[in-house]
Amino acid sequence: MAFEYGNGKAAMRVAETEYGEVRGAEGNNPKFTVFRGIPYAAPPVGDLRWRFPQPHEKWEGIRDCVEFGNACYQFMGKRPELRDSEDCLYLNVYTPASSTDEMLPVLLFIPGGAFMGGASNEPMYDGEGFCKRGVILVTINYRTGPLGMLVHRDMEKENPYGSAGNIYYLDQIYALKWVRKNIKNFGGDPDRITLMGHSSGAVAATALSCTPLTEGDLVGCIIESGPTVHDMSDPDDGPHSAPFWMSKEEAYKRGDMFAEAAGCTSLEEMRGLTCEQLSAVYRKMPGYLCFFRGVIDGYVFPEDPCDVMISGRHHDISYLVGGAGDEGAIVTEFAPSAILTRDKVEKYSHKFGDKAEDFVEFCSKLTDTDIAVGMTDDNIYRARLFAETQLCNNMKPAYVYCNIRRAPGDFAGAYHGFEHYYVFQTLDRDWREYTGSDYELSNTMAEYWANFVKNGDPNGKDLKTWTPYTEDCKKSLMMDVSPWMGERKLPKVKQYMLDYFLDKYKDGFRR
Repeated sequence: MAFEYGNGKAAMRVAETEYGEVRGAEGNNPKFTVFRGIPYAAPPVGDLRWRFPQPHEKWEGIRDCVEFGNACYQFMGKRPELRDSEDCLYLNVYTPASSTDEMLPVLLFIPGGAFMGGASNEPMYDGEGFCKRGVILVTINYRTGPLGMLVHRDMEKENPYGSAGNIYYLDQIYALKWVRKNIKNFGGDPDRITLMGHSSGAVAATALSCTPLTEGDLVGCIIESGPTVHDMSDPDDGPHSAPFWMSKEEAYKRGDMFAEAAGCTSLEEMRGLTCEQLSAVYRKMPGYLCFFRGVIDGYVFPEDPCDVMISGRHHDISYLVGGAGDEGAIVTEFAPSAILTRDKVEKYSHKFGDKAEDFVEFCSKLTDTDIAVGMTDDNIYRARLFAETQLCNNMKPAYVYCNIRRAPGDFAGAYHGFEHYYVFQTLDRDWREYTGSDYELSNTMAEYWANFVKNGDPNGKDLKTWTPYTEDCKKSLMMDVSPWMGERKLPKVKQYMLDYFLDKYKDGFRR
């Protein structure tokens, strides 16, 4: 496979930003440059904890950006290989451009981490596969856990626009705005930015495609595992049932609960707590993994993004969505209350409104196994629901995929996020032994993703045709050694949910 970049002139090593000049380092391919750890905002520490992201101070001379910046404090568990800190607002730029006038398309990646952690310098994330295809990759870190999601009544007094919470999303938006203002100096086109997010980063990508704060900033969006179109709580209505965006009143209640558990009466007092103390309190919260969420605050989210998405008022750009074939196991690991059992069916049926009795009757004909797996394949379901929503609203049809290539060497299967080793072309950084077919699939997936960033369409020369999801072709690209267009059948309960919501959409349903 011949590539346009990587064989000719070396990429620029120094670039100008709004805060000052930065110097990058040569990549594994010395023709490319990696700028690591560029600050895109001031360190959010001390008095800036829980405040909107602020401009960084300008510096004199050239700042060396050759090492990754800190990841956000890892509230989901400390990892020795990640240098984490509250001082975490850094991004990385991978560029093949040798001059500022090349105007290359840009992919901005939001890594996931269950809203509690994650980092842009995970070994599987690397931009050189995109660089050789003429795409600039930007990866970011941002505040997570209580640092990014806490809502407290005092915030309205401190932050502009009377907004409270959503720091998690505001950091990402601030990074996007930084890219818009600065990426031309790295050889990029500020008017050709595609957003990509995975897992909780996919929720962020969904959100950023709905907020008015990013109107006009994006030409495309890749949502991996998976888009959030409609929230439906789990069978137990347990603490893991929290919607992805909650009312300000509910968010305040949770903030009060957190502050009380921390022994604090004000936001200022909580600024005196260490990250370790915040983490200890966080883990005491009911269903702490989902205790904090986004807030319908009237500024970042004037209304629930799900309502925006359902009614077709999200950004009318190109979308590529999908998930992994075996990631249903994540339900049992992180949210066991989401498992449906026969004795929960009647209680759960009330979520289907006037179809409650019909749902009970439907489940009475299913086996216990059918019911038990009924809530798995959630991200494949969400991708299908998103694609159907596009059709219902007469918007651009989405490109839908399902990664079914199973990881070699153990029983993990096509697990949550596994496709990133292929998309980022970093199979050699995994411990598994891959075959030549895996490396061919990696080239194929990287081509699809890069083409989408360039053209809003993943198709290209020598690639299997990827047909968008339309009324005439409701299929997904099944990612395996030889990709093919097909249909990933949903568990029977999930299919019932999909049919239920589609009927409601057609009747003008709004949540």
